[in-house]
Amino acid sequence: MGPKIYLDYTQEELDRQYEHRSIVPDSDDFIARNEADSAKVRAAAAHGRLDVPYGPDPDQLLDIYPAKGDGLSPVVVFFHGGRWSRGDKTSNIESLATYNAAGIHFVSVGFTLIPNITLDGLVGQCRDAVAWLWRNARTFGGDPDRLFVMGKSSGGHLAGMMVVTDWAAERGVPADVIKGGLLVSGMYDLEPVRLSFRNGFLGLDEDAALRNSAIHHIPETGCPLVVGYGSLETDEFQRQSKIFAAAWSERGYTCRLVEMEGRHHFSIDADLNDPGGNLVVPFLKLMGVAGATF
Repeated sequence: MGPKIYLDYTQEELDRQYEHRSIVPDSDDFIARNEADSAKVRAAAAHGRLDVPYGPDPDQLLDIYPAKGDGLSPVVVFFHGGRWSRGDKTSNIESLATYNAAGIHFVSVGFTLIPNITLDGLVGQCRDAVAWLWRNARTFGGDPDRLFVMGKSSGGHLAGMMVVTDWAAERGVPADVIKGGLLVSGMYDLEPVRLSFRNGFLGLDEDAALRNSAIHHIPETGCPLVVGYGSLETDEFQRQSKIFAAAWSERGYTCRLVEMEGRHHFSIDADLNDPGGNLVVPFLKLMGVAGATF
């Protein structure tokens, strides 16, 4: 079987834990459907402000989809998934229609992909985006005091890194710039990721893995979170969500851990766009949307 390299996993076993296709052989079909749905939503959103620069790198662009209405409204800041190395800001944005319908602005963040940047640099770009939005949200009717983050998979990791950031020190914005988050099927401890096949493209050493592991940087003050995962995901992806939610709750911060029954890493995408579902409803509650319950 080979030596155990992490918990009770051999190298082969750990690699399978971080390769979703090992348990979802038709994953490409799910990805294709999600891409098609995102394209439809994007085409229908004629009111969007696309390719808005938020930093000096040409990849640092935002797509802003303002909701209709008067006054300042909450903003969902979305980080796409794709192993930090695939996709772009047009990926997995099916849910923007749900948030716009609820009167919430939706912003999808573009960033440089691995291997054209380090993970430290990628996380830094995402921090730039949040800081830019705090300074510029009013230009599209967004409330800078109601910024919320959202992401799934590697996007969940990035959203997790945003909620543990020391904002005053890192970007000179209020420490509580993020008011809540929806983190789905993410990775919050990158040490097992570093030890898996994924490090072949991530190139993390122990220090970089530690710097970019949200669970090791729980802040002095934490915002409310909804942390979700699918019951059919690999044991490691389930464990990642459970331990992060537990660490957040143990510090006394509000955290709702949601297991989506019968969902795997790809089918759970449908729940991100369900306005009456167990992931979206509590997230809407964080934003003060009438009728939602936490």
